[in-house]
Amino acid sequence: MAREPAPSPYRWLILTLATLTNAVVVAAPSMALSVLFDEIQTDLNLTLVEVGFIWSIAALPGILVSLLGGALGDRFGPKRLLILISVLGGGLGALRGFAFDFLSLVVMNSLLGAVAMLVPLSGFKACGMWFPRKQLGLANGVLSMGMAGGFLIGSLISATWLSPWLGGWRNVLILYGVLGLILAVPWWFTRAAPSATSAAS
Repeated sequence: MAREPAPSPYRWLILTLATLTNAVVVAAPSMALSVLFDEIQTDLNLTLVEVGFIWSIAALPGILVSLLGGALGDRFGPKRLLILISVLGGGLGALRGFAFDFLSLVVMNSLLGAVAMLVPLSGFKACGMWFPRKQLGLANGVLSMGMAGGFLIGSLISATWLSPWLGGWRNVLILYGVLGLILAVPWWFTRAAPSATSAAS
């Protein structure tokens, strides 16, 4: 019985990038918004009901695009989708910093929610291509750690450190958006799929 080829060490780079994408494009910017709402509410003169609506509305388009996102990942591959997600997610996340009223923030946060839902789907798909079955649980666990770590960092430093340092909530959201945009660069240079000689089933 022939031995399976060894899985490529390149898989750890893919896992690292996918984990960072979970943290930077989805988790940290999402949690940052919640802890910055005191500043946002004052600056945009929002009611408590409007704040709650902005915070919750991002989940609705995410629900609607989940099936579409899975199909897009199957059709175009996770690498292409993650490049697009990093650009769109970073751009939309940064644009939230330019919101001038309730409606503009709702629109940008909703669009970001739709894009953000595609990130974990694409990350799981990428790891499924690069990791052997016996390591998929480990890879998915690391991806989940990236999401949890992003939630932690976003809630811990956004209002307490970043906002005073950067001069307010707008610049914090712009910073997270720029970091998301930057992630498109390493994704661009990654290999799309493992070669036949290095992939393990």
